[in-house]
Amino acid sequence: MPVIVAHDRPVCLWAENISFSYSGDRVLENISLAIRQEEFVGIAGLNGAGKTTLLKVLVGLLRPDTGTVTFSCHQGDCKGRSPCRPCIGYVPQQAALRQQQFPVTVREVVAMGTYGQSGLFSRPTKNDLKAIDATIAEAGLSRISGELFSDLSGGQQQRVLIARALAGNPHILALDEPTSGIDAKSKEEFYALLSHLHSTHKLTVLLILHDLTELSRTMERIIFLHHRILFDGPAAELGADGLWNLMVQAGKG
Repeated sequence: MPVIVAHDRPVCLWAENISFSYSGDRVLENISLAIRQEEFVGIAGLNGAGKTTLLKVLVGLLRPDTGTVTFSCHQGDCKGRSPCRPCIGYVPQQAALRQQQFPVTVREVVAMGTYGQSGLFSRPTKNDLKAIDATIAEAGLSRISGELFSDLSGGQQQRVLIARALAGNPHILALDEPTSGIDAKSKEEFYALLSHLHSTHKLTVLLILHDLTELSRTMERIIFLHHRILFDGPAAELGADGLWNLMVQAGKG
């Protein structure tokens, strides 16, 4: 994937002085960052460093104890009811979803992605139905669109969840450990799909990954987190060795 310099692009997401605690335990401390349009950003860190919490705060699923998060998609066709919030596609960790064996088909799961724009209890419009069909086809799911989500392999489920996130026509796509628990072939297919979506839809991508080599190879920018930001800069500047050194440093802290 080519590295694209983003400094001349407008900022689409700001976080200023973010702190967050669970039951009094501080998980995030004084986080400030700016994400620009079409950036490909990897979030790294040890287990328990606050990566998932940060991602949920950035996309609006958690409210920070202190600080603010602001969105601005800079898209003329944005129809979000509040500034850009419905225009964020979120793909959670698969581990949390495997515990929920709902009897829903692939198509029904993808259709859920339109709720952010239309509302949970609204009937899908013709445009919604077209978007659902187009997203299913683009994600390579047409052949299995009628199958139950719970019957799919891990790699197939991941594609469905990405399609669900895309159905709402987001400008920001946030993914939490999307390659966890899937085989090598599915990982290759995932990275190929993500690269295609990033370039075709001009998406801003926020991605949590544990694979240090893949992070340094595919990301444009890396944010290394250990409750606070220890590094935020070009992936090429850090490299896999630099990431590993940060892991060691954080583990000793």
